[in-house]
Amino acid sequence: MSHAMTTLAQDFGITADQAQALTSKAFDLLDAGDLDGAVVIFTGILVLNPFDAGVHAALGAVLHEQGKLVEAEAAYDEAIRLDGDTVLARVNRGDLRLKRGDAGGFDDLEIAAARISPIQQRAKNLLRFYAR
Repeated sequence: MSHAMTTLAQDFGITADQAQALTSKAFDLLDAGDLDGAVVIFTGILVLNPFDAGVHAALGAVLHEQGKLVEAEAAYDEAIRLDGDTVLARVNRGDLRLKRGDAGGFDDLEIAAARISPIQQRAKNLLRFYAR
């Protein structure tokens, strides 16, 4: 939970735990296949805190899944503007761009790939090793 979200949530009379519960509810709806419900909650969270890159990225992923590609790219753009290290937004925006023939998608994927930590890379290598 970002500090900004806690402050804005409190300004609206919502505790940090309640704000986190909203985020969890959005992901629960997403897991249950209720994309429209997830969009409503993610959008509401962004009213409380428009500076949450992770929520912008998650909203973009849901919109992407719904085929709302222009809106999805705008959400990814905002997530990346707020936090250039957001791998979810970089990967998904790269995929979206490449599918429509925009070579700029390669840049997003290269940046995202560079963000993989050594421990994440080790986990990937171990999975490949033990899968043999």
